[in-house]
Amino acid sequence: MCTAIVGFDPACPVPLVVAALRDEMTDRPFDGPGRHWPRWPHLLGGRDAQAGGTWLAVAPPESGTPRVAAVLNGRLEQPSAAGRRPVFDSTVPPGVPRRSRGELPLRAAATGSLGLAGDELRAFDPFHLVVADPDRAVLLSWDGADLTEQKIAPGVSVVVNTGLDERAARAVRHRPRFAAARPVPAAAVLRTADDVGAVWGGWVDLLDEAARGAARTAATGAAADDPSSLVARIELPDGRVWATGSVTLLALTPDVLRYAFTDAPGDPHAWRLVR
Repeated sequence: MCTAIVGFDPACPVPLVVAALRDEMTDRPFDGPGRHWPRWPHLLGGRDAQAGGTWLAVAPPESGTPRVAAVLNGRLEQPSAAGRRPVFDSTVPPGVPRRSRGELPLRAAATGSLGLAGDELRAFDPFHLVVADPDRAVLLSWDGADLTEQKIAPGVSVVVNTGLDERAARAVRHRPRFAAARPVPAAAVLRTADDVGAVWGGWVDLLDEAARGAARTAATGAAADDPSSLVARIELPDGRVWATGSVTLLALTPDVLRYAFTDAPGDPHAWRLVR
């Protein structure tokens, strides 16, 4: 996943709302949201059919502690002749078997922590991991050498591949728009609504609008590159495409979880309520 919009406020009637956009190879298979993991039978999320993990996992209120965890590929920056360039190179040392970052949201959603020793973390490439519940929200970041924890402040934050980076083009453009439209549905609506717009309001329109607009192309396609876009479409030399293939919406209180999903971003009729 490459963008997470987090509305967190423990004093709000709906303390946590999340919009998560997953960027991945379009030919990489996945299963839609469900309970896919025997080790964590209470968790909900989409399943990466190739590695078996997920980009986002949710522990619903009936599990005891409602919690969401979502992983983003971490991006390092290295100097180049033209300035600093972003890279997604692996940091896993030679001889260390590489582990999929898709297991991280499962661990964190189930327990609230990663439960991994320092030596175990070396098997993962850089990541940012949002871990949030109605009372607390943090961003765990691993750069291949150090694991850091940063509190996510009350309000609306945009997390990208460089973390809680307020200077990132996506954050500059979209944080004010999503903050102004931050959904706070009434209790009865939250519990019973069968319409995505009734729960998440203007966020649905903002996401659909973004998906129909210009994309982050890294200048690889015919379309102009828009670094501030929430959606990606990067055409690789071998003909494959890296793109925004799905969007998840969550609303979480101590007692209620609402979950919506689309695998056709930009189509307002493609949203479906998972619960």
